[in-house]
Amino acid sequence: MWSDQDLVEVLRSSVPYYLVVALPLLIMLSPVPVVDAAAEFTVYRLQQYDLHGVAHGSRSSLVNVEARSLEAGSVGRRCVLARLADLTPTHYQRVVSQGAVSLLILLPVNLTALSPNHRQQLVQDVEAAMLEAESQLAVYLAYETPELLDIYNSVRASSDTHTASSAAAALVSSLSTDGYQMVVGGSQSKLIPDMTLTNIQGKLSGYGVEEQLPTIAIVAHYDAFAAAPELAWGGDSNGSGVVVLLELARILSRLYTSPRTHPRLNLAFLLSAGGYINYQGSKRFLEDHLDASDSPLLSETHFTLCLDTIGTGDTLRLHVSKRPRENSPGHRFYQALEEAGAQAGITVEMVHRKINLQEDTQAWEHEKYSMRRLPAFSLSRLQGPKTGERGSVVDTPENVDLAALTRNTAVVANALLTHIYNTSVHDILHNGLAVTEKSVGSWLELVTSQPRSPQLLAGKNNPLVNTLYQILSRYTSEAKVTHFKADKRDPEWAFYDVTHATMAAYAVKPAAFDFLLTLGIVLYLGLIYVFLQYFPKLYSIMVKLSSPHKSKSY
Repeated sequence: MWSDQDLVEVLRSSVPYYLVVALPLLIMLSPVPVVDAAAEFTVYRLQQYDLHGVAHGSRSSLVNVEARSLEAGSVGRRCVLARLADLTPTHYQRVVSQGAVSLLILLPVNLTALSPNHRQQLVQDVEAAMLEAESQLAVYLAYETPELLDIYNSVRASSDTHTASSAAAALVSSLSTDGYQMVVGGSQSKLIPDMTLTNIQGKLSGYGVEEQLPTIAIVAHYDAFAAAPELAWGGDSNGSGVVVLLELARILSRLYTSPRTHPRLNLAFLLSAGGYINYQGSKRFLEDHLDASDSPLLSETHFTLCLDTIGTGDTLRLHVSKRPRENSPGHRFYQALEEAGAQAGITVEMVHRKINLQEDTQAWEHEKYSMRRLPAFSLSRLQGPKTGERGSVVDTPENVDLAALTRNTAVVANALLTHIYNTSVHDILHNGLAVTEKSVGSWLELVTSQPRSPQLLAGKNNPLVNTLYQILSRYTSEAKVTHFKADKRDPEWAFYDVTHATMAAYAVKPAAFDFLLTLGIVLYLGLIYVFLQYFPKLYSIMVKLSSPHKSKSY
């Protein structure tokens, strides 16, 4: 049998090694894991672009930090989760000032359910604040899903410690609630090199010597804009403008091919690129046709009609930089527009706004033409250019009133035909030339079939751009595309990649839990060590206490 001394030596020499091996195994086999399986979801990154040398939007795309809710006291070095309805420009500025690494904004699945007040206060103002200047935040937007809402609620519960009855209760609550590590990997966003924009133009030549005939130019920029490039559907702004231009091209092409209705007037159609980056497409169009000596298209122009955001509402506004003179072509068109509007039951008014030459960007597209001393105006339902309704994530195709867009398209068509033929349109619009909801709806479905932020339409083989070119080729003559890039020496615009990503959320215990767990393990091992070091003495005492007392001998 072993002696007492042998037992002591076995315990002192072997038990610590058994503990070193067994304890990690017990932790790994524990039924409560430290990190749960990852939840992954698609996120859409905030715009990152430069305009006239000024940086805008998010400058970062990488995320690997713990999540906090908007209600947390401190969000430094954290990823802030916020629902769109709870976010304001003040909240956004606080997140930036406290040094947060990332912001994830949860969008409602049904954006059409938002009230007009929510759109203005909770959406468009926030978008303007995020895009006004550059930020080192990695800002992402995602649609609310049940899985993502569960993560949001869990993070909010762990961050909401101010409602606890005491500091101890807040500590216990934080230890018992899982946190989340938000991760977006990949490479940092980079400048898109040699980004190419494309103008699409066509022409209907009038009867007679083309070079001696006046021209009316109809313009609509076909790109869209929003806080996130992948969410820039642009149903109204400016999908509606493109729809009206395509419908006008369809109707007028029939009239220009018939000898009986072939007028002595040229029509130029331009689907311009870069509308939201200071109308770069119109700038290039003017350079090609005014600065080039061999292009007489705009040498004698009645006026240029720019179409912008006319998909809803009962009012059409003709925005001008200089009021047209009495009996001028522009004035006669405005009168025809008023008459057509009155017959359709809508209000048509003129809004005069001088061009601010001190600003680097123009408010409306017609200002590009007015600055070159060409008669021009923009037709829109909006009172002003900075109402927040142009370029927003809520500008989806579902928010376009198809009946109103059809009516407004008919008003523009009637006014333009009245001006061109100087007669009642009832004698002209027949045999399938009338504006219908079916035709307008098909154009709208085509234009809004993909997001149209400028960087998503860049390149020479974009499917939507090619389709628009084919349509103008069908309805006009001499249709062509013009590709152009920013000046390399002094670029007016620049865009960056990483427009969407996959974000992973890992359920983890908070850092305080890890600290307390480590402290508990250290204390446990310390107690075992002390116990083994003093085991011989404790064993001797226990032996003496357990042995029977020897009787005294006499």
